[in-house]
Amino acid sequence: MNPDRRTFLRALGAGSIGATTAGLFGGGAAAATVISMRGGGDDIWGTADAFHYHYTELNGDFDVAVQNTGIDNVESWTKAGPMVRESLAPDAKNVMVRRRPNGEASMQYRPEDGAETESVGGTPADWLRLKRSGDTIETYHSTDGETWTSITTLGGDDISLGDSVYVGLAVTSHLSGTLATATFQNLSGVEPDRNRDIGDVDVAGSVESTAGVPLVSTGDVTDLAPNSATLTGELSDLGGAGSAACYFEYREVPTESWNTTASTERSSPGAFSVEADDLTERRYYEVRAVADTADGDTARGAVSTFSTPNPSNSKAPDSAGSDHAGPDSASQFGPSDGFAEAAPWLDDDTPVIVITEPTRHQLEKAVTVDGERLVVFETSGTVDLGVRDLPIPYDKCYIAGQTAPSPGVTLVRGRVNVAASDCVLQHIRVRLGDAGIEEPTEDWALDTVNTADETENNVIDHVSASWSVDECLSVGYETADTTVSNCLVAEALDDSVHPKGEHGYGSLIGNDATNVAMLGNVWAFNTDRHPRLKEGTESVVVNNVMYDFEDGTWLDPDTEASIVGNAYRKPNSDKANVFAEDGVDTATAYLEDNVTDDDVPMVDENVTVVDERPLWPDGLAAMPSDRTFEHNLEHVGARPADRTATDERILEHVELGASYLVDSQKQVGGYPDLPVNSHELNVPNGGTRPWLRSWSRRVESPDG
Repeated sequence: MNPDRRTFLRALGAGSIGATTAGLFGGGAAAATVISMRGGGDDIWGTADAFHYHYTELNGDFDVAVQNTGIDNVESWTKAGPMVRESLAPDAKNVMVRRRPNGEASMQYRPEDGAETESVGGTPADWLRLKRSGDTIETYHSTDGETWTSITTLGGDDISLGDSVYVGLAVTSHLSGTLATATFQNLSGVEPDRNRDIGDVDVAGSVESTAGVPLVSTGDVTDLAPNSATLTGELSDLGGAGSAACYFEYREVPTESWNTTASTERSSPGAFSVEADDLTERRYYEVRAVADTADGDTARGAVSTFSTPNPSNSKAPDSAGSDHAGPDSASQFGPSDGFAEAAPWLDDDTPVIVITEPTRHQLEKAVTVDGERLVVFETSGTVDLGVRDLPIPYDKCYIAGQTAPSPGVTLVRGRVNVAASDCVLQHIRVRLGDAGIEEPTEDWALDTVNTADETENNVIDHVSASWSVDECLSVGYETADTTVSNCLVAEALDDSVHPKGEHGYGSLIGNDATNVAMLGNVWAFNTDRHPRLKEGTESVVVNNVMYDFEDGTWLDPDTEASIVGNAYRKPNSDKANVFAEDGVDTATAYLEDNVTDDDVPMVDENVTVVDERPLWPDGLAAMPSDRTFEHNLEHVGARPADRTATDERILEHVELGASYLVDSQKQVGGYPDLPVNSHELNVPNGGTRPWLRSWSRRVESPDG
């Protein structure tokens, strides 16, 4: 390295204090200066933060702008950007302009110390700006650092900051104990002179600033064809070197290794491009520009994502021109029989992401692509989620577990959180368990599977959800058009690590959730919530089996429900199967053809029983209740024709009339270790939907 060309400024550990970067270069260095920050922490969100902060103390007005050139995709909510906060306490009021790994720029703020954080906006951009003028905070984003677009403006009524504040750059990995790296350049308006971790981060962060480095950026992908694309980039700074070899690294999502293109030699800044001609149609790819200088330095641009088209360029739902082509479900209920429409966006051009190894890394990379995606499996096995959530953060994700070879895929030691709309989760097993946690903790008081608040048009079909610490399978608050069909919801952990104590619950439908359809499911060996319909909900509960329970279907105030054709078997209390608490007089239900054991009443006096269905999906046909028990035991769970030992055991115990509760997965054999088998999928260029239905039929019925 030539010390006259490239100057290393400092590597600051947590809590270090040093000279300001801009001060060392007088704000006028010709070569680029890059700030590389590494930070851990659970999040900058909620009522308190955990992150790494590179900052200084300022009085009065400021105008800070910076370009975020890269951020590690540790989690979809990893974030970095400029921040102002009133104090260095974790719960301090603050404003941040943030950027996430998907390139989305937005603003968030905490209006008071300890208050909940709020957010505004979300647009792809890499330049971020935070400005204070008196009591007003303005936030902006830009794609070129010259033309700025307002995100929002906060006045003194929104957040009131003192004259003396802390201003700088922040990064959180959103996963305590794991560091995320964020890189910045072109910082103006502030001269950070210290850095430290804020809150509980488990592992210390750091800051490194380097001047005189080469800079390269990843450009647009052009001339997209099924098997090729033109990759573009720009070398904006050679860092003082005489020349640089410019090329691209690219890989199919979700593989780990990069492919390398041929290189272009440049002796001055400028654009370059290379054709990649070995691509696969209907796939997502990641690409980044690279420059290797003659002096031995390497610069990489931010990672960009693109997808290749279908060679047939079909826009029809499928090759037969009908959304209903292909075999029907072997069950009475198909994924679109409720209020939700199963993946209306899915067509023959939808990009496909192929999971080839049963790892969290591959699955997480697939679900965190921001775009329409069909996730299919060329592997079976157990996916260890690593004692943390697997969120599905972006709309239009179809996880097709039916495409996996026998015995399919089981996810363990983590929750699947469908935090997006227009998603389908199908033919997957999820088993949360206590994950070896020994003491009660709110951090692990989780559902096994849930849809998040305010999501819409989601389908959970043929899913096995068990060993929850909170509920096994739930629908979020203020959701709309959700279908839960043909699921096995069983063995919620009763006396486990929930801080409230005994909590062996089946399903909760959150406040003001509308058009929820629960069709053909089995709830078994849970104490309560089969399901619980919270305040303001509108639901249909049709042809389900509720087995070995204390509390059946629980209606809160202002609920409306159509409860038809259900089998309430082996109740363990004298409470009515359908009930509301004393004093509730606004729970309304239509009941028809439900059956129960013994002399337990079907409905109590607190529920207002009406003569007409308050809601019902178009075309839904209920079975007679005398078919429900036998039908559901045959058709529920992830792969009814290819069941694993855990699902077989649960359903055999239901059929034999057993009664028990589980406090830990260890009592019933522990987490499964499924064999890793593989096969090669031939994803068709036409007829995607009937192709998926044919795979569903294979795992739903022994006759295929």
